[in-house]
Amino acid sequence: MDNSKKVETYFQENHLFKEGIATLRNLAHKTEATETFKWHAPVYTINNKNVFWIARFKNHFGLGFFNGVLLSDPKKVLENAQEGKTFAMRHWKFTKNDEIDEEGVLSYMLEALENQKKGIDAKALRK
Repeated sequence: MDNSKKVETYFQENHLFKEGIATLRNLAHKTEATETFKWHAPVYTINNKNVFWIARFKNHFGLGFFNGVLLSDPKKVLENAQEGKTFAMRHWKFTKNDEIDEEGVLSYMLEALENQKKGIDAKALRK
């Protein structure tokens, strides 16, 4: 199955957070990111570089940023993806669709895309 079909299947599957991930997807579509499918989830890229992803879990859904450590995070919502294991990844978790601050989410997506376009990468911080 090609990636576009995998993405469509992911969003069409019946799941507790179907509405929430659809809202996040609609916001992602307002950006210039390219939608693909990696690691069992929709991933959004620019210039073939991974920028953010949308995922659903048993008790929450969310938006993850590959270089989230570099985001300004004015709302103080980002959490380390796996404390002690990951350096750069950050997640914004939700449990209900009405928790999504659409303007805020879109601004985080746009900031992440701008950072990537400028070549700003967390790998430089580790040196």
